[in-house]
This record gives sequence, C-alpha cells and structure tokens, in this order.
Amino acid sequence: MRIAVSGTHFIGKSTLIEDFVKRHPNYKSEIEPYYNYNMENEKSMELSLEPSIDSLLEQLDYNINQLNECKNEKNVIFDRCPVDFIAYSMCALDEDNVDINDSEISERFDDIKTALNSLDLILFLPINKENSIVYTEENPAYRKLADKCFKKIYRDDVCDIFPRHNHPKIVEIYGDRLTRIKIVESYLI
Repeated sequence: MRIAVSGTHFIGKSTLIEDFVKRHPNYKSEIEPYYNYNMENEKSMELSLEPSIDSLLEQLDYNINQLNECKNEKNVIFDRCPVDFIAYSMCALDEDNVDINDSEISERFDDIKTALNSLDLILFLPINKENSIVYTEENPAYRKLADKCFKKIYRDDVCDIFPRHNHPKIVEIYGDRLTRIKIVESYLI
C-alpha cells in the first residue's frame, strides 16, 4: 500500500510513521518534503510555524513529484501529502483575505488530484483530546487554524481536490501510540 500521514504540526505524524515502520519493516518511509527537498537541492528553504506561500508552493511541487515517482512502489509511507500544503496555504491566504481558489495553489489542483490518485490510504491526525501531545506551542491559535483548514478539506472537500475515481481512503487516526498503530493495521491489504 501507499500511505500518507497528514495533519498539523506537533500532532504525532513522524512518531506514527516510526512506530509503523518498526512493526512493518517491509515499508519504506519517505520523510517530510521540507527535509527531503532541502537535502536534494542543497538549499535552505524557510521552515517556520507560519511558512510563506512561496515555501509552501515549493514543498507542494516537491511532494507531488515525490508521490508520482513512487506510484508503482508497493509499500511506502509518506510524511505529509498535498493536502497538508493546501491547508497551510489556506491559513496564509486567509490573512490576506484571499480565497484558495483564487491563488497559485488552485492552479495545481489537477496535478494534486493525479498525485492523490497514487495513494491508497491517507491517515489524518486531527486535533482532539485523544491526540494530545505535550509540547510548548509558540502559536497555538495558528495550529488550531491549520487544523480547522485540514478538517474543511478532509471532511467537506472544500477544494474539490479528491479524485472522483480511485479516491484514496481517508481515515482519521486518534488515541495513544498503540491504538493508532492498531487502527492503521486494520486497513492494511
């Protein structure tokens, strides 16, 4: 299966991937586009809790290519998918009162649909009481706004980005580390 783990920062995506790969060593993990993109391009891209649209576009393009390049691989799990960059772009554009459909991001919606078509399963980790991770948040309001944008995309498909056919299954993940893994394993083919 080709699986992507998605959600706001500090929600436990990387931890879930690490736990999953330990139990399923036949899976290859693909790290978050930010880190991969910088290593391959020897470039220092902006990493902050409130990234710029340009930075998000670069990461989105990298992620689209990453998913397309792995579309024939059998067992791979990705840290993030195009939805992540759309959600964070919605946050950035909201500050300027720009609708996502009137932005450069929307120009990539067809490419995003094609890339999402290569996934079998998207694991969405929303903020809820069962997903509480202890950390020091620099901007909790921004994190909540990002989570709200994720929920609009996954639950309401506000951007109309999911393919009509071969739509990847979207599963909301919650609970402690073991519960999360058991939920994921229940969807493995």
